Amino acid sequence: MAPDSLHLTLVFVGQVPLARLPELMAAGAGVQAPACEVRLDRASCWRHNRIGCLEARGVPDGLRALVQGIESGLRQAGLPFDARVYRPHVTLLRNGDCRPGMEMETTEKESAEKENPAPEPLLWSARDFVLVRSSLRPEGARYVELGRWPLL
Repeated sequence: MAPDSLHLTLVFVGQVPLARLPELMAAGAGVQAPACEVRLDRASCWRHNRIGCLEARGVPDGLRALVQGIESGLRQAGLPFDARVYRPHVTLLRNGDCRPGMEMETTEKESAEKENPAPEPLLWSARDFVLVRSSLRPEGARYVELGRWPLL
């Protein structure tokens, strides 16, 4: 991944019609959550989509509040999103050759039981959050910032 494309996904909304962008922006603007630090302390390779990443084994309260706030705003606006158990991660590699034993497990319990610590944990400081439009291209992912909001 190019350094300028590294990010920690909060909520994936997928394709949204341009006409609904104001609702999406309002959902982001309505979120109030504290700044926090995320400890990325587990290296993973997800076999199902061939993604190599660093994960956080724990979700800080501030990050959990941020994700829940975004999801709540999206629900209130009637905007669909990918609702699943939140697992903070930063993608480092796409189309990786994920060797057996490196994949992310399918349940939180299995994931917690399987240790694969990162060589050195990385602290990710969250002081604001952004809405981006993404597109995958042969040369890599491209992101365009559409909105940015500060955390408390």
